Amino acid sequence: MLKPFMRAAAAAFCLLALQASAATPFLAGGDVSVLPLMERHGARYVDRQGRPDDALKILRASGHNVVRLRLYEAPGPGNGNEGYHWPAGSMDLPDLLALAKRSAALGMQIQLTFHYSDFWTNSKTQNVPAAWRAQLDQLPDEQVRFARLCQLVFERTRDVMRALQAQGTVPQFVSIGNEIEGGMLYPYGAMTERNWPRLGALLQAGYEGVKAVAPASKVILHLDDAGNLAKYRNYFDRLQALGVQYDVIGASYYPFWTRKTVQQVVAFSRAVTARYDKDLFIMEAGFNWTPFLPNGYPGQLSDNGPYPAAMSSPQGQRAFMDELLGSLRKTERVLGVLYWDPVMIATPGIGWAVRDADGVAGPNVVANTTLFDFDGRALPVLDGWKAHTEQK
Repeated sequence: MLKPFMRAAAAAFCLLALQASAATPFLAGGDVSVLPLMERHGARYVDRQGRPDDALKILRASGHNVVRLRLYEAPGPGNGNEGYHWPAGSMDLPDLLALAKRSAALGMQIQLTFHYSDFWTNSKTQNVPAAWRAQLDQLPDEQVRFARLCQLVFERTRDVMRALQAQGTVPQFVSIGNEIEGGMLYPYGAMTERNWPRLGALLQAGYEGVKAVAPASKVILHLDDAGNLAKYRNYFDRLQALGVQYDVIGASYYPFWTRKTVQQVVAFSRAVTARYDKDLFIMEAGFNWTPFLPNGYPGQLSDNGPYPAAMSSPQGQRAFMDELLGSLRKTERVLGVLYWDPVMIATPGIGWAVRDADGVAGPNVVANTTLFDFDGRALPVLDGWKAHTEQK
């Protein structure tokens, strides 16, 4: 039997635990990795009242409480794909560290995504960084190369986490790869029958690199196609059988790509979190506020899937995000939502990538899905954001 003072202490502890649980915020923000590059090209942002300000501060004042930050290894000419590259000095480690400090100074949580590449990665493209390839090419056989690749993943993950730790900006969440439904670091970790154990080893190396520095940081494994329960069951059942460790399931949700409604994603979230006893984070979400780019051509998200054409408007974007944030906030074990891309507004010299041949930027195909309009003014979607990031 507990003595009176022990009962009192236990009651106080339980009360504090309940209060801490009740104080857990629903996380809602966006991927702002491109912001420093936008600023260097002259992008300017104004709030809903028309006052010029730092875009990050506008988002924070509107209720954004988390940022997603991407890391490329050595972006620049020749280190991209099919004749395109990402600009040098953008989203590399120095850029990441500076933006992490800006974000943390505003009291925002940080979600870090390792691409383990010099360029964009997704299901089609997962290029091994050029410097890593040069090392691997010197090794005598495939087995030795793969062992070294696992070591490189661990070491790079650990070293980046140490650099963030040294400046006081340890990320609360870390994604091992980006949209890795097809695997990562092709061809070594491409998702084939033969490669499942290899993919598992690479993911485990990343997990251990994070935890070696920051045991409290939560490791995310991020796929596309939220709502496709069969895809997630196949993928995470495989990883479970391999004993791969992770903390959170990440999913991308765009009505244009998935053709799913918010309520279908809510049902999917409940099913996935229950099956794997893991939290879930919507790592990317996007909705167009107009079907067209400033040049009159359709944007990458030319429609909004199951949502009516009339919702391709500033008010329609707000209604969608109110439904998405409001519904997922009430869904057990969903941690939050990250918007893609809130700040990549129409700006000369900014595009999805830059041509190696002449340094000319390709089109900016997401200018119609941002949280700011073509002139950089905050859209109505930000008016109601704060209501969703108050305490649960």
